[in-house]
Amino acid sequence: MMFPKAKKGVTKIFIAEICSLIAAVVSGIVSVLVAKAGGIENFSFEGNMNSSSQIVLICSIAAAALLLLSGLFKIIGYIQAAGDEEYFTRAIIYAVISIVLYVTAGFLQNKTGAVMEWIYTIVIAVAELMQLLVMTSTINGLAELSYQCRRDDLVARGNTIIKIIGTVYTLNISLIIVSRVFKIFMQESILDTITMIVTAIILILTVIAYILYLGYLGKVSSMLRRN
Repeated sequence: MMFPKAKKGVTKIFIAEICSLIAAVVSGIVSVLVAKAGGIENFSFEGNMNSSSQIVLICSIAAAALLLLSGLFKIIGYIQAAGDEEYFTRAIIYAVISIVLYVTAGFLQNKTGAVMEWIYTIVIAVAELMQLLVMTSTINGLAELSYQCRRDDLVARGNTIIKIIGTVYTLNISLIIVSRVFKIFMQESILDTITMIVTAIILILTVIAYILYLGYLGKVSSMLRRN
């Protein structure tokens, strides 16, 4: 059997991404229900809950459980896959750095002052860059495994997906920085409208890129199980 560690690891990463996708859908349902009700404060989670409160509570617990399961599977998967391919080791390093940066950003988010706002923006931008490196390292690892299994079609597909994901993340990082710069001299209402439109475009591209990435993970996982 070729790449036994990578086979187990990539399969777990694939399962983790499926769990993340389901959690995102469930979280979206919660967001719609909360928005429709006019805010989370309109739900009662004590005593005799109504049907809407029960749905929100169940969906919230399910999403949290799926995210926890996804994170656990992803960590184990990367560690296992790193035993056969160095790119997955890099992905782990970038992932750890991004987590530290996102936690740091959480502490900085409510800080006031122009300097602190700029520090927060830079930290978030670098964290997004680390996420890009996690994904590109993962895809490069998958492409390298495909190359060694003589699957040139999967190598080419990996290179294409990297370009698409790179474009999406570049747009997102640019939006984070540019919106902070424009905030200095542009009216907030105009900036919010432009940001909303660009964010919607980036969101659509992100969904497309994620679907391609998920499909690629599944293809390589299947290839490794057959070899």
